[in-house]
Amino acid sequence: MTTIVVERLVPEDVEALRALRLESLALHPDCFSADPDIVGAMTTEQWLEGIARGIWFGVRKDGVLVAITALTRPESKKINHTGELCAMYVRADARGAGVADTLIRHLIERAADDVDQITTTVNAENQRAIKLYERHGFRTVGRIPRYIRIGDNLHDELIMVRAVSSSD
Repeated sequence: MTTIVVERLVPEDVEALRALRLESLALHPDCFSADPDIVGAMTTEQWLEGIARGIWFGVRKDGVLVAITALTRPESKKINHTGELCAMYVRADARGAGVADTLIRHLIERAADDVDQITTTVNAENQRAIKLYERHGFRTVGRIPRYIRIGDNLHDELIMVRAVSSSD
């Protein structure tokens, strides 16, 4: 992959987004708090509502969606100056080519128009993801012990934050 083009996903991308999101949850259950059974049972209408509520970004390789992430914002006026980077996933065959870095850079640039800071959470054992976020200015501000349970295994989550407003 030579040129990485990030695009905003639109309603016509709903099936490709659904497939890639479900793949991410199936292959890496410890990296996401979303429940694959709940996500898998979502209707097309629910997926379309999700696309409308958040700002989804994707990268394609040979016309196929291989990477996604989303910027969501809370509805509360008290905290809607913040955004959350979520659902970050790059398919294995697209890793190592700068796709994740490009996606995050794009999301941060887009977020700066609307929010003062971005938060994300990451499995405390996922060093690759932690280093990715740190490269882009995120810093760890907290740890939630035993946050994700998969069978008998419990995983801690780190809370990471990055300022994005022009005044910070």
